[in-house]
Amino acid sequence: MTGSPGRREFKLLVVTLYYPPYVAGGYELLTRDAVVALRKRGYKIRVLAGKGERFASESDVMPWLEPDLDAGDPFRSAVHASNRERLRLHFLRKSNLEASARAIAEEKPDLVFFFNLGLVSLAPILAARRAGVATLGYLSDSWAANHWVLDWRRAAGRKPLRLALLSFLWRCFRSYVRLGPFLCCSRHLLSRLEADRIAHGSGEVLHLGIPLDVESRTAEIEEPKRSAGAPLRVACISALWAGKGQDVLVKAMGKVKRQGKSVELWLAAASQSSAYREELEALVRREELEDEIEFLDDRTRAELSRELEKSHALIVPSVWEEPFPLSTLEGMAHGLAVGVSDAGGSPEAIVDGVDGRVFEAGDVDALARVLLDWEGDEEQRLRMGVAGRKKVRTEFSHSGFVDGLERAIQRSSGVLEI
Repeated sequence: MTGSPGRREFKLLVVTLYYPPYVAGGYELLTRDAVVALRKRGYKIRVLAGKGERFASESDVMPWLEPDLDAGDPFRSAVHASNRERLRLHFLRKSNLEASARAIAEEKPDLVFFFNLGLVSLAPILAARRAGVATLGYLSDSWAANHWVLDWRRAAGRKPLRLALLSFLWRCFRSYVRLGPFLCCSRHLLSRLEADRIAHGSGEVLHLGIPLDVESRTAEIEEPKRSAGAPLRVACISALWAGKGQDVLVKAMGKVKRQGKSVELWLAAASQSSAYREELEALVRREELEDEIEFLDDRTRAELSRELEKSHALIVPSVWEEPFPLSTLEGMAHGLAVGVSDAGGSPEAIVDGVDGRVFEAGDVDALARVLLDWEGDEEQRLRMGVAGRKKVRTEFSHSGFVDGLERAIQRSSGVLEI
């Protein structure tokens, strides 16, 4: 570490598309927290990120990568991109290869540490290989399986021969570049990558830790108690799009209301599909839930934390295979009873019936039963909230997450102690 006799600074080049102040979700904030924590442990770190004018005041960020973050949502644009542009986004973009090589030449890092490289291409890893610099990845998304290939597999009317060729080319290229070693945010994500013949024994699981600001804010709070006759207040914090399953939650709320039970819901999102938002609002009207459901727009994380302090439960109703949602940990940290769907890695934070509930993804009746149980049994809800809060502070702490990152850094760079 810095200041240790006879030791030089250990240099990391962190590579990621999004980085604060550009935030699409909780992962960018967690990346920033990890960088801050590792710096405190003596690492010298520069960040290579996407182009964006808001990085102008960030001296430790090199905003050299494409896509340009000021040009709108790059993931939405990628859906309509030409095949030539998709090759650049998912395989190799020459300008990003050059930018990565330049950053490596200037910084001379001991390790290139890449986070999610979706739409950046494999250029930073290839640049590190060419420069003879060790790499390590932290994967909290399935980009390593290539979103283009994954979307094509799910598409109706897909052309099987072209898909087979694209999949073959991707396997060949990623084998040439060599993605490993890397860490995965969940067992579910690692198993998906292994099934796609990506991991090859080079991946291991390190669950996400609770964001540092959430951990600090919730250190002294008490678990929220519901007074007799008060409605059960439910939170859902997630991007508004069909895969997140908020429509399932709204329908479950309708069933609860028709049984004469008092439950309120607020929905908050860092990003949203305007079409899905309109669909949800129409569903709320059809279910006659205008008085029970509220959309909270443009809230800061501190403001959302204050809303969570006034809530009793948090639901993660995803119908897509979510790798490991941070909102689960946030709800647990606030002492809320947390219910998650069984899609993806969400259940890995929960022991069903002990510190939360797990229900079948897309099953409106199953989710309604969870809400009804908590509405009618305050002792059960409170017990799960207490257990979840204890668990998140021991098994998913921020310092524990950073410890895991540091151990992996040392192994990947061949350093025994830094």
